[in-house]
Amino acid sequence: MQIEIMQQMLAVVTLLMGALLIAIIFNAYRIVRQQTLLLFIYGLFTLIVGITFADLVSIFTPDEFIIIWSAVFSRIVVILGLCVMAYGVLRG
Repeated sequence: MQIEIMQQMLAVVTLLMGALLIAIIFNAYRIVRQQTLLLFIYGLFTLIVGITFADLVSIFTPDEFIIIWSAVFSRIVVILGLCVMAYGVLRG
């Protein structure tokens, strides 16, 4: 039980740190106006949501079926976020 609470707290901290990182990169984008940074921000947002999604769902619902499928959906979103980030970097 305590490990689950620790995971949920760390998910919230990860979400907050990700939001801070996105804000910093967005300020850099406003200065440079380069499309690569904007795509990188979109990918980073998707990645952070994907990483924390399963833990955040477990906070709001006790249903085991939903928690299992949220973990699967979380992995898919992480893969999509990494693909968007890679596309933004390769597009240059």
